[in-house]
Amino acid sequence: MKYISLFLIAILSLASSCQKEDPFTPDGHVDEFRCKVNGVEWTPNCQSDPLFGCDAIDCQYYWKDTKGFEISAVNISFDKSTNESIHFFVRPAELGNSEMIFLSREYKNWNKPGNCGFYDLDTTTTRRLTIFEIDTVNYLIKGSFEFTAIDQYGNCKDTIQITDGYFHVNYRF
Repeated sequence: MKYISLFLIAILSLASSCQKEDPFTPDGHVDEFRCKVNGVEWTPNCQSDPLFGCDAIDCQYYWKDTKGFEISAVNISFDKSTNESIHFFVRPAELGNSEMIFLSREYKNWNKPGNCGFYDLDTTTTRRLTIFEIDTVNYLIKGSFEFTAIDQYGNCKDTIQITDGYFHVNYRF
């Protein structure tokens, strides 16, 4: 009976030590993106469909050559009552502060009527990206951002402030 008990304990110990490990997710903050749009909290969201899926955040960082950094995030509700996106590009982007370069359509609100809702980067105000960490082994990047964007088309002439931006995401290159 003594040998059977030892045998069972050994089998149970081996079985519990062979569990599959979870994939690497440092601090549980992978694919985190948030900011405030005119003072209102904004986070990415999209509804996955069975054929194409859904990626609410996409980040590219070319750390080996151009140091180009590009990030896009969408917030699309299931009923499409919310349909917004944020996108910006910086080159070169390295640890510390970098200034965003001009791109059109930095913020989009697809639900605004007519030609309104397409905001370009305001190059006369702060447009900052700060990178805190770059992990080239696990392809992670962490930082903050802020910028102002202007809807200059038609009669809209609207301005939005993107503040308190933070991201900790996987990037591709």
